[in-house]
Amino acid sequence: MKIIFLISIVLLFFGCSNLNNVAKNDTLVDLVVQQDKYSLIFKNEFNNNFKTYDKSLTKFIVETNLSFNTSNALSDNGNNQLNIIKGTVNFKIFNKTNSKVIKTGSISSSINTGNVSSLYSVDENNNFAKERITKYLASKLYRKILLNTYTSEN
Repeated sequence: MKIIFLISIVLLFFGCSNLNNVAKNDTLVDLVVQQDKYSLIFKNEFNNNFKTYDKSLTKFIVETNLSFNTSNALSDNGNNQLNIIKGTVNFKIFNKTNSKVIKTGSISSSINTGNVSSLYSVDENNNFAKERITKYLASKLYRKILLNTYTSEN
């Protein structure tokens, strides 16, 4: 009985531990962003898209600049004022080995936000809209870089 108790205690301690070592590969693209809230969300979403790693591809450095612009839109008889929030990411893609500029460009997306009554709701609505635009722009830049890497390879 004592042996069964000792075996169960040993299995309890060693059975619950994680013995798998996860090797983290370097990402294909090094993304350089500003150190603000939305740029860090952009970088996190961008890095989440890279799940496969191919060492035969050239590594890239991408410098980005994320900016937002808010403007007024048409309203219903002047009662419900709508806002348009436009997010733009300017990027430069460099080859990591020789620092040669491969591509420069800009990607933008906009979203309409509705009328809310309190100041807190306006701020939260704008923050949520900027986060959605940021995530969408990160996925668009990811697809553009993948397209550029596979077409430059051939």
